[in-house]
Amino acid sequence: MEVIVNRGLKDRLYPKEMEASGLVPVLAYDPDKGIYLNDDQTLGCAFLCEPLTYGDEKIQDRVTELFNQLFPEETTLQFILFRSPDVSAKLASMLALRDGFRHPLLTNVVKERVKFMRKYTNEKLVTKNRKGTYDNGLIQDLKLIVTVKFPITNPQPTKAELEKVYNLKEKVDSSLRAIGLQPREMDANMLIRTMSTMLNWGPNASWRDGGANWEHDKTIADQVFDFGTEIRLDKHSLMLGDQHVRVMSAKKMPPAFFFGSAMAFVGDITGGSSSVRENYMIVANVFYPPSQKTKDRLETKRKITVNQAYGPMLKMVPVLAEKKGDFDVMYGALGDGASIVQVSYSAVIFAPTRERVQSAATSMASYWKESRFTLLEDKFISLPVFLNSLPMCTDRKAVKHLKRYKTMTSKQAAVLVPIFGEWKGTGTFHAALMSRNGQLMSASLHDSDTNKNLVIAAESGSGKSFWANELLLSYMSEGAQVWVIDAGKSYQNLSEVLDGDFLQFNESTNICLNPFPLVNDYADEEDSLVSLVAAMASEKGLLSELQKAQLKRVMSELWEKHGKELKVDHIADMCLSDEDQRVRDVGSQLFMFTSKGNYGKYFAFDNNVRFSNPFTVLELDELQGRKHLRQVVLLQLIYQIQQEVFLGEPNRKKICFIDEAWDLLKEGEVATFIEHAYRKFRKYGGSVIIATQSINDLYENTVGRAIAENSSSMHLLGQTAETVESVRESKRLTLSEGGFNLLRSVHTVAGVYSEIFIKSKNGTGVGRLIVGEYPKLMYSTDPVDRNDINRYKKQGMNVHDAITQVLKDRGLNDV
Repeated sequence: MEVIVNRGLKDRLYPKEMEASGLVPVLAYDPDKGIYLNDDQTLGCAFLCEPLTYGDEKIQDRVTELFNQLFPEETTLQFILFRSPDVSAKLASMLALRDGFRHPLLTNVVKERVKFMRKYTNEKLVTKNRKGTYDNGLIQDLKLIVTVKFPITNPQPTKAELEKVYNLKEKVDSSLRAIGLQPREMDANMLIRTMSTMLNWGPNASWRDGGANWEHDKTIADQVFDFGTEIRLDKHSLMLGDQHVRVMSAKKMPPAFFFGSAMAFVGDITGGSSSVRENYMIVANVFYPPSQKTKDRLETKRKITVNQAYGPMLKMVPVLAEKKGDFDVMYGALGDGASIVQVSYSAVIFAPTRERVQSAATSMASYWKESRFTLLEDKFISLPVFLNSLPMCTDRKAVKHLKRYKTMTSKQAAVLVPIFGEWKGTGTFHAALMSRNGQLMSASLHDSDTNKNLVIAAESGSGKSFWANELLLSYMSEGAQVWVIDAGKSYQNLSEVLDGDFLQFNESTNICLNPFPLVNDYADEEDSLVSLVAAMASEKGLLSELQKAQLKRVMSELWEKHGKELKVDHIADMCLSDEDQRVRDVGSQLFMFTSKGNYGKYFAFDNNVRFSNPFTVLELDELQGRKHLRQVVLLQLIYQIQQEVFLGEPNRKKICFIDEAWDLLKEGEVATFIEHAYRKFRKYGGSVIIATQSINDLYENTVGRAIAENSSSMHLLGQTAETVESVRESKRLTLSEGGFNLLRSVHTVAGVYSEIFIKSKNGTGVGRLIVGEYPKLMYSTDPVDRNDINRYKKQGMNVHDAITQVLKDRGLNDV
């Protein structure tokens, strides 16, 4: 027999109770008090929360305190952890961030990125590389919904009941806030939209276009089903329209469970393959039974069990000893002030095909078995269990009739509730990632109240340039100005696509970087300028304290005389004329950077470099053989960019990214210079990003430590096990043991995704960068990809057309 419950017809071809709207008890909402009226003689409230990313003893105590509140008998507390396809608000914020900026290419790039993320909330994100196909699951947003239903005497509440429930609602709100769940009261619009996403899965569902809004003249129950949604039920399946639903309940719960273990319910956070890659929700309904009656019944059962556990029955039924132990634990908790509650535990899986929902159910049962949960499918009562899993739809009668509730103490219930989830990112969607289980994640340097600087550490081949390209492009799409200092041409494609300036330093380049014409306040910039000239005099920073002091004196006197017309030649000549041989040595060592030296062309004349382009790449690759020159060029570029940050538009974000140059920052007169530069960038709202291969690089010298201390964000791509163990033992990186285990698991699958371990002021987690085929090719440093693009560039194509043609050649038209 098949039952069809349809929302579309109203002509009583079937009884009213068979209407889909009749399955939902929520009637009305009082926006002033934030209270719902339900048709089962209850008042309720609902909160949308952010799942916790970790748990400790203090948080556990606060969850227990929530359960121990003096709720009226027959109150129902509900926790729903829902892997929702609704990411609209997050993607809208990503677009809104760019509202004030329009660019012929970048604006469309962001729109395509949003379209890409939205597309894969509805279909699986399957990617390919030369080794095979990878199922990355669905993009989703993990939502934690907490509802509370309080019984009332009659269908219509009294004023006293409304006031009492309002006060209880405020206490629940306060408790949720103390736990760290960041509750927001769910008004009728939010509740209708949330329930609509659970019930209407079609591509044209009203909530996808913002249509799930509260109509005041209708009951809420009448607004959660779309007209085209029907509930189909037979002995094999439950369906919502064309969406298959599988309902499972916990037949057996683990004998021991620890607070925080419920993190496993969101999937395998270590990146394994045992996660459920479909939309699903985990639901815990907590019922407060009549207290005295329940205690009396438990006491009777306990006495019987204790008597049997000490008698001959124990040999015949060994489980009696375990039961006695359970009663002892329960009574111990009750003696400590815990409440008696009854808890049901259910999982609801949604998938577009019977095969997929069955596969997901099998995976979930297997995965949860590792936590010693026995999950079984609810074949014959799937609809009632499903309905009791919807927000505000718990039924007091179901406690008795469904036989899915288990009696326990509030202390035991506190460790079971599904309130944990993966980290959702820093907060602002400058860039978008997804977690290992499909959680949409945000990434930004600007979600920090200290500095906006970043360190990237990535072993070769782990996707560092790929991530840097995406991050920089994302910032430029908001209007940021970006300077890249590189040695390897990893950003040449991006520069050409964006019509940026690509400046190469070589013998034929007519570039002069004389710093003195750029000085705004010599007294404020003196330390940086002296460090820069000292680096010219000694690559390894071997000037003595006296030589540094005398160099500072010489430069100060010459600045008073020449001002912005000051040249390196003036400094060298004055040092050479000094009575002290040690000062004359400094003058001799400066020779290479004077107008007569080999490096003079870069520093001895008028500065002719202007960084007016929104994207400037400064390529040092052809200076590889002249390390001393590269170091001084790098420092002067940082200084000049620093001056641009000072003079630039005040509200415009500015980023200086230094890649493939760590070896130049490790030696010589760099530490003072870098510290001063970082202070300047922070003062004027700029950001510095420095990339290195190993985390250990940051802690080997004063420069690295200064950079680490002044960088509020750290992005770590694949690191060797030896590197991770080294920073753990030396305590250079502050992480929990679980954090180090997570870091060890970070990896990249070439052509599929790059994983980034993000450590920020707002939390820590692993995000995966997965992009469409066009940016994948544009960011690629793979020699095969570069050669294919260059082949078409040599034929006269621009980079955009060359990339498009290579994609066509490979049969990849999804650009």
